[in-house]
Amino acid sequence: MKKLIKIVSMLLLLSLLSVGVGGYIYLKSLNPLDVSLMNKNSENKNSEAIQKINILVLGVDETSPTDPRRSDTMILLSYNPKTNKAYILSIPRDTMIKLDKYGTQKINAAYPIGGPQLAMDMVSQLIGEPVDYYVKIGYEGFKQLVDDLGGVEMNVPMDMNYDDNAGNLHIHLKKGVQLLDGEKALQLVRFRHGYAEQDLERVKVQREFLLAMFQKAKDPSTLLKIHRILKTINQYVETNIPPTTMLKYADYLLKLDKDNIKTATLPGTPQYIDGVAYYITDPQKVLQFMDNLNDERDDTAIAANKKDIKIEVLNGGGIPGAATKTADLLKQQGYDVVKIGNVIGTTYNTTQIINRTDDKKIVEDLKKILKNAIVVEDTNGDSNVDITIILGKNI
Repeated sequence: MKKLIKIVSMLLLLSLLSVGVGGYIYLKSLNPLDVSLMNKNSENKNSEAIQKINILVLGVDETSPTDPRRSDTMILLSYNPKTNKAYILSIPRDTMIKLDKYGTQKINAAYPIGGPQLAMDMVSQLIGEPVDYYVKIGYEGFKQLVDDLGGVEMNVPMDMNYDDNAGNLHIHLKKGVQLLDGEKALQLVRFRHGYAEQDLERVKVQREFLLAMFQKAKDPSTLLKIHRILKTINQYVETNIPPTTMLKYADYLLKLDKDNIKTATLPGTPQYIDGVAYYITDPQKVLQFMDNLNDERDDTAIAANKKDIKIEVLNGGGIPGAATKTADLLKQQGYDVVKIGNVIGTTYNTTQIINRTDDKKIVEDLKKILKNAIVVEDTNGDSNVDITIILGKNI
């Protein structure tokens, strides 16, 4: 019985990692009491290589029989058991693609034209990686799963009010932290017209909701609801992931920490072409972006690199105590700050990171810590420190 509970809890976590934005891995052909299947998985677990897995989540509006049922949500879930890291990548639905016989299209048209396989193929072409599986869920299934969980706590970023009588879409949410039931959760992940960047901000909120749902799934009380959840999974979700594959990855996924999950949006630029809104991507920039997203360098190695980097922090914005506070922050992050001082005779409006190293990851890490900073490459390298940080008024 103990083993059964462990297996079911793993499967629930695996499922709910995908559920939050409109899809998940489900067990349509799996009976959780099938001990022989569990034993078979245990026997094969060590003999089969566990590789990185990419899963395309499709959230589809199936409320109207006349609607073309385009994929309203497209998110790539990627998990690498070797590093125990994952990422959630949003694919904006307006992303421009080329389809044989159909010409220029938005990527959300791939599903109604060619089904899940064409959607997987198009995403694979975009990111330069194979997409292994898909999961698809409609709005009703999404709402039911959130309700089965007992709701999900989420910080609604703004007052949301939108009514579309023709599309039967009514959104009315108040700003602030609150427990969302299925209906309110669906309103949250569908809302976009009130954002400055509309769909780009919507997909960010979707990822945040997914992470909140992942945390809810790890609550021990969720196990008491497993029967209802698996029933909903069986009723509402379509996928091509074999149950044995889910079991194989579940043991690893159970150990996944929220801090090891990256979230991002496919890089691109919104543009209007002949009056139609598209999201334009650059293939080279996307490939570089994916390389960075898939960077598997060990965190301990990065931490070791931090200790080898000598940093000086100079106050150039005239804000009292700014250099000392920033130096303390960097030391807490593992950096070696060897000098603190002031810039004399010049006032800087913008914070600068003057880089004399070849370590791009270190520079990116510093940019995350020092928001609004710009990077200046010092090719001369005539200094006894590796990086100079000049704090501006915008620190």
